[in-house]
Amino acid sequence: MTRRPLLRAPRFCFMIVAATEFWATVTPMEDHKTCLGELRLLNRRAWAARWRCRRDSNRSAARVLDHIHDGPVNGCDVEKGYAHRTLAWQAKWRGAFEDAMTFCLKAEEGLSEAQHPVARADLYSILGVVHYSRNRLDLANCAVGRGLAILPKGEAARHAEIDLLTTLASVQRYAGQSARANVTLGRALDLAERDELARVEHNVARCVLADNDAEQALPHAEAAVALAREHTNNVVLPYALEVLGDCYQNIGELDAAGAAFCEGLQLAMADEDLRAECQILHKFGQLELKRGEPEKALDLFQHGCLIAGRMNYGLWAKSLTLDKAEALEALGRIDEALEAHKTAWGLVAETRT
Repeated sequence: MTRRPLLRAPRFCFMIVAATEFWATVTPMEDHKTCLGELRLLNRRAWAARWRCRRDSNRSAARVLDHIHDGPVNGCDVEKGYAHRTLAWQAKWRGAFEDAMTFCLKAEEGLSEAQHPVARADLYSILGVVHYSRNRLDLANCAVGRGLAILPKGEAARHAEIDLLTTLASVQRYAGQSARANVTLGRALDLAERDELARVEHNVARCVLADNDAEQALPHAEAAVALAREHTNNVVLPYALEVLGDCYQNIGELDAAGAAFCEGLQLAMADEDLRAECQILHKFGQLELKRGEPEKALDLFQHGCLIAGRMNYGLWAKSLTLDKAEALEALGRIDEALEAHKTAWGLVAETRT
């Protein structure tokens, strides 16, 4: 009787088992590198898209936080900080000031001044806007000053320097220092290009308008709109249209002003930008007063006041309330006009310089 040989596992089976055991020890490191690389890529995408598409920018930043929440990896605190920086930047622009403040505080946890000075400078500029929007020009000055103090030299810091300078110029303008604001914006204009140039031109137009020189402001406002369209700067475009419309109404071209305000308002509402919506409603109301339509103006001012209240936008609320008083007076509602004046001057008294 022939005996069958014992069955033995082929040699390559042992090799597979050994290889599997080996790669099991390597995979976590590779997964870590892949995961961290993906987080960095998403953060770069979120920041690069910030002017072009708010939804894409926010979505990419949110994905970073989702990935970290699902499975944190070494080094993710920094990437979490960069994601929160993007979300803070977007929240600031659309007027969600409470969200912007919260995101800034979260971003600071992972981004030290020593290791990430440019990102921290971005955060100080965001905080500066939140503070001056709430009539705290003193705190805004402190935030911008700190941002400029820690900012390194070089191309990587260019966008942050522009942002800080435009924020500083706004603080100076609201403090009544228009000459200093113009000088500051001149520095920003020298640095700006492409997306940033549309933003700075719109700030220059605002500053010149504040000096009651609409004809000098108009070319800057037109340039801001053209540059925003050319470079698909969808964040700045409604603000540029607001300033353009304001220039038009101040030189008597009321129909052109109305067209600019209508387009800007549609864009702001579609992009859920409450700050742009609030500011355009204010300017639109001023236009209706010029047209001799105080009832329409009052509706626009009241809508703007509601939005400003929701945003805690004290800076704009006081201007809206003063114009609301003017509309009420034009309608013969004197007692209501007096109350509106009291409210407006109460907001003025809250301003800290």
